[in-house]
Amino acid sequence: MKITPLQESFSSGEISPKLYGRTGSPGYQSGVAVMENFIADARGPAIRRLGTAYIATINFNSGRVFAFTVSESTYYIFVAVDNLFIPLHSDGAPVTTNYVQNARFRENNLHWTEAATQGAITYEPDSVTLQNNDHPNAETSIGQQVVVPNTTDPYVISVHSLTSTPFRVRVGNAFEDGSYDDRIIPGGSENYTITVPAVNPWITVTNETPDSESIVTAIGFLSTVDVSSIATPWLETDLPELHGFTAPGGRIVYFTHKNHPTQKLEYSYEFDTFTFTEVAFIDPPATWADSNYPRTGTFHEGRLWLAGTPAEPETFWGSKSGDYENFTLGSLADDALQFTIAEEGVIRWMQSTKNLLIGTGRGEHIITSVEGVITPGDIQVTQQSSYGSSAAQSRQVGDQIFYVSPDGRKIRAMQYEWTADNWLSQDVTFFSDHISQPKINFTSWIQNPNNLFGCVLDDGTMALLTYERSENIYGWVTVKTEGTFIDITSVPIDGSDVLVALIQRVDGTLYVERMRASKRNYSDSWVERIVQPDNTVIGLDHLEGELVQVLADGAVQTSQTVTGGQITLDYPATNAVVGLQYISTMQTLPFDRGSQTGSGQPHMKRYNKVIVSLLDSANPIINGIRQPSRTPPTPMNTIQPTDTHRAEVYNLGWDKEAIVIIEQDLPLPCTVISIAGEMGQETL
Repeated sequence: MKITPLQESFSSGEISPKLYGRTGSPGYQSGVAVMENFIADARGPAIRRLGTAYIATINFNSGRVFAFTVSESTYYIFVAVDNLFIPLHSDGAPVTTNYVQNARFRENNLHWTEAATQGAITYEPDSVTLQNNDHPNAETSIGQQVVVPNTTDPYVISVHSLTSTPFRVRVGNAFEDGSYDDRIIPGGSENYTITVPAVNPWITVTNETPDSESIVTAIGFLSTVDVSSIATPWLETDLPELHGFTAPGGRIVYFTHKNHPTQKLEYSYEFDTFTFTEVAFIDPPATWADSNYPRTGTFHEGRLWLAGTPAEPETFWGSKSGDYENFTLGSLADDALQFTIAEEGVIRWMQSTKNLLIGTGRGEHIITSVEGVITPGDIQVTQQSSYGSSAAQSRQVGDQIFYVSPDGRKIRAMQYEWTADNWLSQDVTFFSDHISQPKINFTSWIQNPNNLFGCVLDDGTMALLTYERSENIYGWVTVKTEGTFIDITSVPIDGSDVLVALIQRVDGTLYVERMRASKRNYSDSWVERIVQPDNTVIGLDHLEGELVQVLADGAVQTSQTVTGGQITLDYPATNAVVGLQYISTMQTLPFDRGSQTGSGQPHMKRYNKVIVSLLDSANPIINGIRQPSRTPPTPMNTIQPTDTHRAEVYNLGWDKEAIVIIEQDLPLPCTVISIAGEMGQETL
């Protein structure tokens, strides 16, 4: 019997093995058995996940990562390790002490020296634009003399470019002098460590025109800092239960832990600096002492809410209205308040949506009032469900709250249902329950552009859920890397969310890395470097001893082992992207479209032809076979472009499952639109 099978959607991601053979169950026809390092797009395709860009190395074995947005285009990263907070710029440069004045150009050209030949310099808050005219001798420069405390310690110079054009950085004894250090940056960001000269150095950034063309370089900031960190009260063993939440206005993040006083991290926009302190509450409860502190909190209706101390696990407190750190109790409407839930269960999380929501170890509750605003004399607590939560911090996802079940193996989505007049919770891992069985440690919501919910699992993998509630799409996939995921967070920048990951690589060291839609590279811990005249690529110290993939001027070159922080290319190139390989794999479910006698499962099958439709992709491996990587129309000495096409393989062997396996092991994109074919099926 001849069959022409087709799977045109993979939006359901990996389906639980408990559903194998149940072809009529929800999501089966758009699901797969394995989807590893692919993303289940809500529109149907399976899209190879992006690689992670290297940001910084953290010399600890465990930690947590938090992100702090300070403007639409600027964010900072804070890595919590044993008794320390390590603050980083988004490109990995240290934060704490910046010796460059007006580093983000928020005071126009104050403190900056500038020069322009056939060009113009324009200052804006958080950037400066160096624009060269269409002239062979055009050049624009900005710089300043940096006063540092001493000339013996190493300093990190960090330049963050908002454009991809190369620019020049010089360090010397005068403006535009590069007698101490002179280098070309390929665009984007660059951090490097130097020991400054005996006198306070000048640092100059220059936009040069190599030939007759107009070039624009936009610099986001320039900094020179000594490497330092911030002391915290949290031990490494405390970090898994650390909760962080942002105050209205976005400039203060509060951190809670049941064994330590509440802390706050505060950002000064004027000085571009952070301060980290223990919160000095006014009239806090006397019981907040001696390893008995609130474990979680949120902001709602103009109050700071804190809850769940070890001694009073069912109690929560609300600050005075509009005075977040004042907990003076009283009977007036704006006074602070205290309330204890009647039902037993440790309060694990709080969230502010339509109502104030509380999750305990045994159930979910809403906090309401008769008059519409919660006050000391008008407060009601109503239980909505009794599923319970783990200690993992909950996340707001649209108009829902996602939280982790007490056993750490389910994600539940809590939302208000008008028909039931109640907040209901749905298990969004139901059809893919195998994904989260290792136990969920931490979560994050990566909303744009693809609506992804991320979970770091106890086995070091990451599970990603493609979630489109309006279309009833729940597509879980697995993400693996060379090493283990420790924690993730996300931060919105310029309308798109950046996923920031803390990864323990095989040498045991923590790496901070990020995944962003605007940087489409397909290797992990990747960096982009200018190729030296002798074909070497330097600045690869974080990949020392690793076998790395190389994409040079868009072409795949032979993988190399990094030695002495560098590799040597086989062929000349200008720019190279170097990183760790990961393999993207998808495997279809056992095929069963029935037979004349009912189920097709008992029948032997063979694909005579498999047709994989690809969108802007390089050829993948299909059941162990890859079509030629070059086509006759492509001229010699040019790269084979990725394109939209069909990849075909023929005459696969007989078996009862007719499984198709698609793999991409090259540092190139792969988007699978559909799988079709011609199949022969035996009849009994």
